[in-house]
Amino acid sequence: MSKLKNIDIEDFWNIINYNYSQIQFAEVKATAVISIYSIIFGLGYTLDIIDEENVYSFSFDFGDAIHIILLGISSFFVIASLRRCIICILPRFNFTVKKSPLFFGDVNKYKDFDTFFESLEEVLNDEKKYRKHLTQSVYATANIASIKFFNVNKGLSHLLKSIIFLTLFFISIYTF
Repeated sequence: MSKLKNIDIEDFWNIINYNYSQIQFAEVKATAVISIYSIIFGLGYTLDIIDEENVYSFSFDFGDAIHIILLGISSFFVIASLRRCIICILPRFNFTVKKSPLFFGDVNKYKDFDTFFESLEEVLNDEKKYRKHLTQSVYATANIASIKFFNVNKGLSHLLKSIIFLTLFFISIYTF
C-alpha cells in the first residue's frame, strides 16, 4: 500500500491563487475582444464620415444580396462574440457549494460578526474541516475559471469569424 503525500495547506492556497489568476486572465481576454470591436466600429464610423460620396443605394441585384448575406452573417458572429464576452465578465454559475467562512461571497450569509467569527474559528481549528473548506474553494474557483475560459474562447472564435465575414463583406463591396 503506497502512502499518499501529506498535502500542505499552502498547496491549497497556491491552487486557489492560480485559479484566481486564470479567472482574471479570462476577463482580460474578454475585455480585449470588446475593445477590438470598439476599434472596428469606431474605424467603420470614421471611414463612413470621411467618405465623400456617402451614397447608399440598393437596387437589390445579385451584389446587394451578397452584401446583405455577408453583413448578416458577420453581424450574427459579432453579437455572439459580444454575448460570450459579457457572459465571461458577468457570469451566472449553476454549481453549488456549502456556506464557508473562507469564501468572501458567503460573508453576508452570516447574521452577524459573532456568528461568522465562531464559524471561522471552528473551521480553522479543525484541520479536516479546514481542508474540506479549502477543497471547496479550489472546486469553486476552478469551476469559475473553466466557465469563463469556455465563454471567452467561444467569443474569440466568433471574433475571428466575424472579422473574416466583415472582410469578405468589404471585398464584395468593391468587387460587385
